[in-house]
Parts: sequence; C-alpha cells; structure tokens
Amino acid sequence: MDVLDYIKEKGNKTFFEEEFNEIDASILSLLTYIDFNNIVSTKKEPVKLKSCLEYFLNYSDLKAFSKRGVTQKSLIKLCTLLKEKIRYQNILFYNYIYKINFDEQFSAITMKLPNNIIVIGYEGTDENLVGWEEDFAMCYKFPVDAEKDAIRYLNKSVSLLDRNVYVLGHSKGGHLAIVASMFSNPLLKLKIKKIYNFDGPGLRKKEFNSSKYKSISNKIEHIVPNYSIIGLLLRHNNNIKSVKSSRKDLYAHSIFTWDVNGFNFTPTNLSRLSKNLDESIIMWLDQHNDQEREKIIKDIFNFLRENNITNTNQLSKIKNLLTIIKNHKDIDIETRNLLANFIKFNYDYHISN
Repeated sequence: MDVLDYIKEKGNKTFFEEEFNEIDASILSLLTYIDFNNIVSTKKEPVKLKSCLEYFLNYSDLKAFSKRGVTQKSLIKLCTLLKEKIRYQNILFYNYIYKINFDEQFSAITMKLPNNIIVIGYEGTDENLVGWEEDFAMCYKFPVDAEKDAIRYLNKSVSLLDRNVYVLGHSKGGHLAIVASMFSNPLLKLKIKKIYNFDGPGLRKKEFNSSKYKSISNKIEHIVPNYSIIGLLLRHNNNIKSVKSSRKDLYAHSIFTWDVNGFNFTPTNLSRLSKNLDESIIMWLDQHNDQEREKIIKDIFNFLRENNITNTNQLSKIKNLLTIIKNHKDIDIETRNLLANFIKFNYDYHISN
C-alpha cells in the first residue's frame, strides 16, 4: 500500500473523524511540487484544493509536466484522486510564492485544513542537478538564499489568530521547514506542533548545536526511506524514523515508493548502505572546513557537468562514473570514497536487477 492507495482507502474520512497524520503531511508536501502560478494567490485570498487541482489538471500542459521528472506522472494521479476526496477537497490554499534564478530555487504555500490546522509547505528538489547542488551548498554555507526566504515566509504567513501550525517539506523542503522553525518568532514557535522533514538534509554542526535548534528539536519528525541519501546529509537527531521503500537506489527518495500501513508509514531498519553513507558523511564533514567543502562540492558538480551528467537519472551510467572518479587527481581520497559510497546505491541496485 502506498500514498495513492491511502487516499483511495481513507480519503472519505474527514479530519474530524481521523486526525491529521504523517501520511497526510507527506501528501501535502508532494503538492508543493505543483506549479500554482495563476491558480493560488500570493496573498491571503484562499482557494479550495478542489478548485486548484481542477484548474491545474484542466489547463496545464500535463504532457510537458510529466516529462520534468520520474515522479510527475504519480503527482498527476495524486491530484486526480485528491480533488474528489472529502478529506482534502476543502483544504484552503493561499500565500503561494515561487522564485527561481541562477542562485536559488524557492517555493512555498500555506494551507488551512477544515479543522483550522495551518500547514506551511516548502518545495524540495527535483531530478535536476541544479537543485541537488543547492542541497549540497548547505554543507558549507548558512544561510543560503532559500533558507533566508523560508524564514521570512513562515514569520509572515501565520496570523495572530492561528493556533495549531505544522511546518513541512520533502527533500530540501524538509530542511527549510526545520530552519524556518528555528528562526521563527517566539510566539509563533509556541504555535508549531510538529515539523515534518521527509528525507531532507540536516544541519551543519554549528547550527545543529545551537540553542535555536534545541528549541524546536523535540517537534521534528525526520522520516527517511531505508535506502536514504539526501535525508542523511549533514547532522540530524538520533530519533530519525526509517521507513520501508520499494526501491533500493536514488528513487527511494520519492515518497511514492514508501510503504503505508494504516495511518503511518511502515517502519524498518536503515539499510547497511545508508548507515555506511551516514557515517562517511559525518567523517567527511569533520575532516574538511567550510572553505574546503565549498571547493570540493563546486569541483564535483563542475566535474559531473563536464561528463554530461545533468540530472540524477543519468547516475545509472555508474560503471564509467566510478572509473572517472577514481582516476580524478583533483579529488582527495576521502571525497573519492564518499562519492563512491554515494553512487554505490545505483550500482548495487542495477547489477542485481
């Protein structure tokens, strides 16, 4: 059972009958990947989910949308299901923002459930290498532009009368949910009930050890697939929840591959590959300062582009990529080992299937 099956089975139960849960939160995080330009207002002028999704499905270029990534077709199915279900169709959308430039890709939306729960959702990364490079930039710089925008957005989007606030996102969006909550104003911080980080990066050591992180750490639900990569970047608390995915490679990052049991994801142990990668990442971070990390990460992504790798789908060309990395003299041995572990996900999966 996956999130689409969950919607089919539970979609006619209201939030008064069955309270908001982690599956609902993951579904709303997926909706942040939809382009709501000219559909949802940039101001506090609410539009019902049903109307938003009907407009998107009827007037958008769905053929072009479906080619943007491997999960887009599932997103279209998700929208088709949600607009007809009582549980979701009356959710209000407003305060939509989308911006993209050479340095930043940022999008966020505010949602209000029929039981008056306020949800702040941040968009994550897609299969394009640019988005992944932005994730890795968080290893050496704080705050990046998207983090600054996330903080501003949260502080201005919750009104004085709003009480129960949930902040969430998938991939980079989950990281932004944590950072925005850390720097929210004191009154707003009290209103935040839970922060959902769905397979998003953690924090640098300095921010992880800060009082601002400690002030919200007990509210964080950090959920990753058992074959996780992005969700293990940087530092995270120890109560990370690993859930079963149908994939054993980079595609485990997609929530559509996660197994659902009732009103929760199915818990399972983190894979050996992910544990090894987690340990390698922390070791690598401790061995390099911010300046060294910046140079290495920029070199790596320039190197990938030079070898015509522009999106994560192309990492399946793994044998050649491994050979190139091992022979690349400008990449130190620790970084080469980390990269080898990183792409080993795809290699192990493809040679066994």
